[in-house]
Amino acid sequence: MMHPKSSKMEILDEISEGAPVHQDEDLEQPLLFSDQSLAETLSAAEANIAELKQELVKANHKADDQEKKLIYLQADYQTYRRRRDEEYKTILKTANTDLIKSFLPIVDNLERALKAAEQTSNLDALVSGINGTLKQLHTFLQSAGVSHIEALGKEFDPNYHEAIGHAEDDDLPPNTVAEEVQRGYILHEKVLRPSLVKVKQD
Repeated sequence: MMHPKSSKMEILDEISEGAPVHQDEDLEQPLLFSDQSLAETLSAAEANIAELKQELVKANHKADDQEKKLIYLQADYQTYRRRRDEEYKTILKTANTDLIKSFLPIVDNLERALKAAEQTSNLDALVSGINGTLKQLHTFLQSAGVSHIEALGKEFDPNYHEAIGHAEDDDLPPNTVAEEVQRGYILHEKVLRPSLVKVKQD
């Protein structure tokens, strides 16, 4: 059995005599990139950059196209709104044309009745002319969708009647319209004005 001290001495002797010392082989080889590997990496990066630039150019073109389309749409919408407003104004101006034209013959008849009243003393003829004109006016109102509200002898309805007083009538039940002071009218189920009435008291 060799003494540990003699083993140490032998190692020191080998070093002093120039014997080679064994080292870790991994420490002898540094970690370096080869020129070929570095060139391939740079080439791939340049290719990616070029591709990104192309995609950016395409995206910019697409954005420009969308902006142009938006501008065109806004211009078309403004044109549409202007045309619509002009048409609406025209409709408002001419909406009552047919109604007014239908009303003109009634005005003509009233003028004839007044002229006849100035030239004659025949009261019956004057009343007959006025009645004829009134019937013509009622026909005109009906053609326009206007109808009068039934009031006299009807139960008082605040939706259609406006009470302005009370009246005595033994033949009528309480809360009944006894007198119509002014006729009311409806236009297509909408009250233009209520009937002014007097109502039988309770």
